[in-house]
Amino acid sequence: MLELQVPLLAAKALLLLLLFAFIYAVMRRGIGDLRSVPDDESYVPGRESRRDSGPKADGRRAYAPRPTGAPELVVEESDVLAPETRFDLRDGETSVGRSSTSDVVLKSDDYASGRHAQLTRHGGLLYVEDLGSTNGTFVNGRKTVGATPVRNGDNVRIGSTTFRYEE
Repeated sequence: MLELQVPLLAAKALLLLLLFAFIYAVMRRGIGDLRSVPDDESYVPGRESRRDSGPKADGRRAYAPRPTGAPELVVEESDVLAPETRFDLRDGETSVGRSSTSDVVLKSDDYASGRHAQLTRHGGLLYVEDLGSTNGTFVNGRKTVGATPVRNGDNVRIGSTTFRYEE
């Protein structure tokens, strides 16, 4: 009987050790995710973003303002859309994703979800909200959390496509 108790005790100890290692890994990941959530200090009224309109190192031009008109998304970089493709943003909501029912369709984009993100114009401002996509939605390289305001010249990355918002 004694020879059976020692291996069982060792197995219990090993199982307990694995359980603690799992809990540690989950907690560490959770804390890391919380630290990566952007603060709301990314936009301070009156402080303009640091963009210039000169050429970038790869020869493309950085953000350059254009005359005001209908707000639109302009493709900067994409695996599935041609650069400088423009999408008018109507009042209300504009959906973006792989689904053919989306207003902006990212067909064949392996990094976009069927219903990836939604753009909403409210009170003269544009907000982007991730719809629970696998890879997330980013504004100026920062992952969005909830409805995130987008301003003229900001970059919005959905899947493998980076758009520039122009008013």
